[in-house]
Amino acid sequence: MTTIFSPAWTIAGLQALRAEAALDLAAPETGLLLAATGDRLLGVDLAAVAGQAVPPCDQWTRGDDLVAVYEPADPRQLRATALWRRLARPHPAWELVISAQTSLLESDSRLAVISELAIGEIAWGCWAEGRVDWKPLAAGSPCPAAAECLLIERSDDAVMLAVHPADARRIEITPHNKRLRIACWLFPAELEKGVLLRSRARAAVGPCGTTGWASEIVASLASEPPPLTT
Repeated sequence: MTTIFSPAWTIAGLQALRAEAALDLAAPETGLLLAATGDRLLGVDLAAVAGQAVPPCDQWTRGDDLVAVYEPADPRQLRATALWRRLARPHPAWELVISAQTSLLESDSRLAVISELAIGEIAWGCWAEGRVDWKPLAAGSPCPAAAECLLIERSDDAVMLAVHPADARRIEITPHNKRLRIACWLFPAELEKGVLLRSRARAAVGPCGTTGWASEIVASLASEPPPLTT
């Protein structure tokens, strides 16, 4: 007898759904909407590049992976492929793998990974000597250039966001109406034809008052090979 397994994701129109999260593929900048917390994590800001909503030209699911391909109609002619997956962790954790290429001889490849979540106490960290050194970030202060990950502690839980330590990056935090908009900028400023850039970002929700679970996810990300450039 053949056993048929249902995919973790289902796609209805341009809405991708699973038990704990939903994603509007026509508005990838809004990210994964988590049913348990209302946070939006790991969106890809293509609308700001094209100046309008960017529906995918293709999308599919593969096990725990949700993949969408975008080709914004803007002067950059940047083709972006985004893959969202649920990670096997004790706490809810997600990964975004984003790649970019262009048909132009040279193009601006900068993309931002966007998360919007309830406000809380912020700590920033970087991976060094086999550990994450978490430091508090004063309210209203810009994120240091060395930051590779953030931990936002609320009254009941905490959210961790991280980019690969080897990636070109800049993290911006913008408070608005008791929420935080966090933009992690990826890739260098210029991309040549025939070159493929790829990077990864992770997000997770865990308990407040402890950093061990967040540091473990950052360590796992840091131990993986650097983002692909070919």
